[in-house]
Amino acid sequence: MPRTIYDGFTEFLSRIEPRPGEVNARATHRRSIEQALDAAFKKFNKLEVIGSHTRGTAIRYHSDVDYLAVLGRDDVMRGGSVIQSSTVLTNVRKALAERFKNTEMRGDGPSVVVKFQGGDDAVDVVPGYYRGPTGNDGYPMYAIPDGNGGWLDTSPQRHGKYLKERDKASGHKLFRVVRLLKAWKHSRTSNIPFLSFHVELLLASEGTCDGIKSYAVCMRDAFRLLRDRGGRALNDPLGISGRIPIVYTDVKGRSLANHAAHAAEHADAALRAEDLGDLDEAFRQWRIVFNDEYPARR
Repeated sequence: MPRTIYDGFTEFLSRIEPRPGEVNARATHRRSIEQALDAAFKKFNKLEVIGSHTRGTAIRYHSDVDYLAVLGRDDVMRGGSVIQSSTVLTNVRKALAERFKNTEMRGDGPSVVVKFQGGDDAVDVVPGYYRGPTGNDGYPMYAIPDGNGGWLDTSPQRHGKYLKERDKASGHKLFRVVRLLKAWKHSRTSNIPFLSFHVELLLASEGTCDGIKSYAVCMRDAFRLLRDRGGRALNDPLGISGRIPIVYTDVKGRSLANHAAHAAEHADAALRAEDLGDLDEAFRQWRIVFNDEYPARR
């Protein structure tokens, strides 16, 4: 039973922690996906787990397992040139549909989402190909779809190292705040649009969670940042990926900014109420932010 706002956020974080068997259930499909891709592509290399489950920012029910499907250059080139990533995504989708004939799947930006068990065991398959090492540190760099038909360079291992360093520097608040933002994203019937990788890098590079700050202040500052940026892409702080989108359309960018403005307004009201000792009102405001999913004060 939360008695303070800190208690409320702590309880909320425990509620959205992935269940122990959640990742294992989705990982059972890995071998079948590998076999499907190996049969369809000449130089299929490997299937590698990436994304929120490797960084500790996954949340219960809503975080798919992300796989990077590393293809060979022969699989992404025609006539000596790299083909559109949208074509590669189509080829991956066809290969998976041939294997999983009765399983729903759809395209989602850079990935093909395979909805095993009606979506309960959904996985995202992101095709990519090896581009070389990332400068002097030697981490592998891959090109993956950018969501608009082109390609985006990325290095899951190097980005993961950077984000874990920034999480540690924040007193391990960074990843927890990202999880809270994901809970906010999924608290509406229509999800609030944003790509979590962008948000992780944005909060890390801006130092949003650094210093002696409560979860409440970090969340307020994150909402303000998302509001003020208006859906703009982010320059990769490591210089690997160039411009990293937070959404794929202007309409979604405006929607995100509007939702963030609304959340920032109520977060400000919650913080003012907490400062005045009116915890009932502070809890009420945070419950508005999270559409009543934030714990109630009793």
